[in-house]
Amino acid sequence: MNSGNSQASGGPRSGAWRRPESGTSGLERYFATIRERAGLIALVTFVTTLIAAAYLVVATEQYRAEADLLVIPLSRDDDSLQGLSVIHESTDPTRDVATAARLTTSLNVARRVDKEIGYPGTPEQLRSKVSAEPVAASQVVAVVAEADSPEMARDIANGFANGIVSERGDIVKRQADTLITGLRQQLQDSQDSGETTTALEQQIVALEKVKTAGDPTLTVDTLASKPVSPFSPRPMLTLIAGLFGGLILGVGGAFAMSALDPRLRREEQLRELYSLPILARVPKEKRAPTFTLGKRRLVIGPRSRERRALPPGELSAATLESFRTLRTMLAAQRREDGNSRSILVTGPSPSEGKTTTAINLASSLALAGNRVILIEADFRRPTVGEALGVRARVGIGDVLLGNVALEDALVLAPPFGDNLCALLVDRADDWLAEVLSLPAAEALLEDAKRLADYVVLDSPPLTQVIDAMPLARQVDDVVMVVRLGSGNLTQLAHLGDLLEQNSIRPAGFVVVGGPAPEESSYYREAQRRRAAQSDWLVNFEQKTSSSSSSESEAPSKPESSSSSSSERSASSAER
Repeated sequence: MNSGNSQASGGPRSGAWRRPESGTSGLERYFATIRERAGLIALVTFVTTLIAAAYLVVATEQYRAEADLLVIPLSRDDDSLQGLSVIHESTDPTRDVATAARLTTSLNVARRVDKEIGYPGTPEQLRSKVSAEPVAASQVVAVVAEADSPEMARDIANGFANGIVSERGDIVKRQADTLITGLRQQLQDSQDSGETTTALEQQIVALEKVKTAGDPTLTVDTLASKPVSPFSPRPMLTLIAGLFGGLILGVGGAFAMSALDPRLRREEQLRELYSLPILARVPKEKRAPTFTLGKRRLVIGPRSRERRALPPGELSAATLESFRTLRTMLAAQRREDGNSRSILVTGPSPSEGKTTTAINLASSLALAGNRVILIEADFRRPTVGEALGVRARVGIGDVLLGNVALEDALVLAPPFGDNLCALLVDRADDWLAEVLSLPAAEALLEDAKRLADYVVLDSPPLTQVIDAMPLARQVDDVVMVVRLGSGNLTQLAHLGDLLEQNSIRPAGFVVVGGPAPEESSYYREAQRRRAAQSDWLVNFEQKTSSSSSSESEAPSKPESSSSSSSERSASSAER
């Protein structure tokens, strides 16, 4: 029984199989996540790069021009221009230049420039096209303008540079004119009274210069020239930004999805949960349709899709090879003791591929010359008979109730002859689970093992229904089938809890849905030699039918029939 074998194979503690063999490093997990979500990362990167390319197509070219203003504040000791709102030297030189920069982009200057260059927008919009910033630790203010044409960018930059000089010049001229009028009256009064007038005369001369030349603290140092190329958009930089931005978003999304995804994505996740071997890797089947259409969810809605069990005749060569590998792994134990063995196939959730695994494991064992009984223990969703193309007159329920002997309920599964028999569920009923008690399960298995070399049981997901747990306690091996991309990690952990609580150590995993192995030249050459032949299973069935027909037509030649039967057995074992 499983409990005894689990102790023998698992050591003194049956729960040791739940400890991981060796943890993977963080770097390995990162690379595994990136490989697993490579499609998502590539898609996000492609989309962001495409958006960047679309931006380059629709974006308007922008040009940038720069003019420079020179700020020369008046000395604090110079009082000749007192009363004028010019920039005087302060304790913080940068504040003087910042004041000039702030005045350069004022709304009054924008209105002046708007009239001069004929800007198509409003002064407020024009003001938003220009910026004035002090240049490092200098007395220079950089006036930078941006526009969709090189001429307009140049005109805006020069317009604001000249505009602030003109604007400040007009203000200072008016102030100087007012001051000069007052000072001349003072000069006249001083001359009449015989007072010294030298200081007043010097101040009037200085103000006259300001009245003529304007603000002496602001001058245009460099006028802007027409830019030869746009500064935006930059094709190479934009595409690189889109590429790297997509990679960052894709990798971040991959790790977020990996952290939130409850599904089994890679074999390393199994090793992190269990210290159990992977008995076989069944590739994703591309030869046969794996789904059937069910009822419509709504009256006009799409039909639901349900996975169907696949018999060996519908599988590819790579898939059949994986089940031969599973047969070899499980048959090793029987070669050691020579006794019949019972194998229960289950999974953590529906649609993992357990029924397909059970059918093809039984078929592979039968083709190797073993007597095999396949027992359908899934009472709620029986599909073994449909997959094998057989129907049962009486089912497992009558056997469990004692109404029918096991030998009378078995159905031959063509084209395997006497090597493969099936005990099916004749009708889906929940009440059948009630009769599957521990004594009944033990008696059923003992009878089956007496008649066959191997007994393979197709069990429902034990995490969904507990019907087959009595059988799981009695079998020699429990095989867990998981499907990459759809298996639920929570359900898988729950299945481990159930088996551990019942002192059951599984034999290992069958991983379904991985990539198909690359074919070597050895197998390609073998396929070319068999290209003119039909499928091996069809040939096997045809040979069996032909031999049966020969026996009925020539009853007087038993030696020939015996020879033909021997040849079929040899052919079966060879295949």
